[in-house]
Parts: sequence; structure tokens; C-alpha cells
Amino acid sequence: MTTIKAIKSGTHTVVLEETVVTRYVALAETAGGFTVPGPDGSSDRHFFGIEFPGVTESASVIYYRTRHTGKPTFTVRINQAQLTKYTFTDQDPPERTWHEIVPAGPTLMAQNNELIFGVSGQGAAVTFGDVVIFYTSSEITIPIPIVLKGD
Repeated sequence: MTTIKAIKSGTHTVVLEETVVTRYVALAETAGGFTVPGPDGSSDRHFFGIEFPGVTESASVIYYRTRHTGKPTFTVRINQAQLTKYTFTDQDPPERTWHEIVPAGPTLMAQNNELIFGVSGQGAAVTFGDVVIFYTSSEITIPIPIVLKGD
């Protein structure tokens, strides 16, 4: 998508174009799923240092799946934005997929984002997995460093 901005100054018009693309970040470490509370009893799981190259201040979307036991309450937060807070009931299927809007604005940063999954509830647990975040980027290409190893 290309955004065109026209600025008129007297008899001259200056046109600026900004091409933006949709990118996604799939958290590979969530592919097999992770359960909260964890084996150490911690009630949340943090993912640090997530990068969104060229991120713009438009709304984004996070997708993930859950499997639960009991009637836990879970929360999902990225940086300072609470995305989800839900308490399971007897009517909820044990497995479910979710999508949430990440608010527009400076919610996502190009670097050092933190994603937190929290669970509360006596004897209850939630397994989260397959976390993917779609966002808008102003970078059409992203440089990837090539590492060469000698013999």
C-alpha cells in the first residue's frame, strides 16, 4: 500500500509517497506450546526482545491458540497494552484460537518489545501456542546479516 501526502505551498505542490507493507512475526518458541503456570509455578510467561522492523503507528493483530483445564483467567499484554483478559467457563471448548487488535499508536516498537501471558485460578492452567503478530511496516526490505564461517 502506498500513502500519498500532498502539501501545497503557493503555486507548488510537493508530493510525498510512503510505501507500507504488512509483515508478521511468528514466535518460533511458541510452536510447540507452553503452559502457564509453568513447571516452576510461575503465573506468567514473558517473551523479551521481540522486533518489528519499520513498524508504523497503525493497529496490528495478534493471533494465538489456547488449551485450558479448569476455569482459569488469562491475560495477554504487549508492552503496556492489555490485549486480552478472559475467564473460561464450563461452556468454553477446551481448545480455541484467538485474535486481538493491538491498539494503534506507539504500542509496538521497532525493538525490545515484551509480550506477557498470565494465568490465575486455583488448579487451572492454560497452554498457549502458535503466536503470530501481523503489523504494518514502512520498510519494504529488511537486511539480514550473512554470517560466513571459515574452515
